[in-house]
Amino acid sequence: MQEPIPFQVDLDYVSLSGLRWGKGHRTPVLAMHGWLDNCQSFCRIAPMLAEACDLDIWAIDLVGHGHSGHRPKGSYYHIWDNVIDMALLMDAQGWEQVDLLGHSMGAGVATLMAGAMPDRVGRVGLIEGLGPLSTSAEESPQQLTQAIGRYKLQTYKTPPCYTCVEEAAEARMRGIGEISYDAAFPLAERGTRRDEEGWRWRSDARLRIPSPVRLTEVQIYSFCEAIKAPTQLIVGDHGFLVNRENTRLRKERVADIEQLVLPGNHHLHLEPGTAIAVADALKDFWQKS
Repeated sequence: MQEPIPFQVDLDYVSLSGLRWGKGHRTPVLAMHGWLDNCQSFCRIAPMLAEACDLDIWAIDLVGHGHSGHRPKGSYYHIWDNVIDMALLMDAQGWEQVDLLGHSMGAGVATLMAGAMPDRVGRVGLIEGLGPLSTSAEESPQQLTQAIGRYKLQTYKTPPCYTCVEEAAEARMRGIGEISYDAAFPLAERGTRRDEEGWRWRSDARLRIPSPVRLTEVQIYSFCEAIKAPTQLIVGDHGFLVNRENTRLRKERVADIEQLVLPGNHHLHLEPGTAIAVADALKDFWQKS
C-alpha cells in the first residue's frame, strides 16, 4: 500500500501542510480533520480509498493544526476561515473542482464549502459531522462574552509538556471524544514537536478560545439547502451525532444525501477495529456513478 507523500503549499498569509495518498488520476479529494486533530486522522482510511477508487487524496493540516502555519497575531479562528483557505488552495493548485471528505469540525467545513461553492464540489463524504456548531441569535452576546474572557486568560496558560510522544498520546486518549491509544498515537506523532523541555502540541493555543461568533441553525440550514453534490453522512453508534435532532433537521435540507450508522465512536474512521467498515462504505459511495 502506498506511503503518504508530504506536501506544503504556501498561500499569501500562511502555509498549508499535509499528506497525500494517490496518483492524481481523478478529481482531488480534500480531506479535513476535526478540531485539535491533524491530517493523520485519515491515515487508516485514505490509503484504502486511494487504492480502491483511484483517488487523489490531499489530507490537510488545517491552519493552526499539525505542520501547517498559524494565523497571524491578532487573528482569530472562525470555521468559515477554513473555507476561504481551501478555496485559495484550490486556486493555487489550479483545481476547478474537488471532492470533500471531512470528520467532525472538518465535516462542518465541508458542509459550508459545499454550500458556498456548489459548482466546485463534486462529492462530499462526512464522518461524524454535518455543519458546524451553532449558537442561537439570543445567545450570541454570551458567546462573544465567553470568547473575550477566554482570550484574556490565554496569555497566562502554560502549554502542557510531555516526556515522550507516547505520553502525549495517552493524554489525547482522555480528550474530547475519548479514543483508544492506537487511534491517539498517529495524531500525537504528527501533532507534537520536541523542545528543550520535552514534547508539546504543535496546535495554536488560540484554537481553544471559543468562537466569538457562530452561525445560527437557520443559517446552517441555508448552507445545507445550497449543497448540490451527492453526500454521504457516516455516524458512529457511539458517536456524537446519533439520534441528534439538529442532525436530522439539517440532513432533511440536503437534496442528495444518504446516512449510515456504523459501529464505533466519534473517531470510528481512525480506530483499528472500525476503520475498515468506514472505508468500505466510502468506497461504495465514491464508486457510484
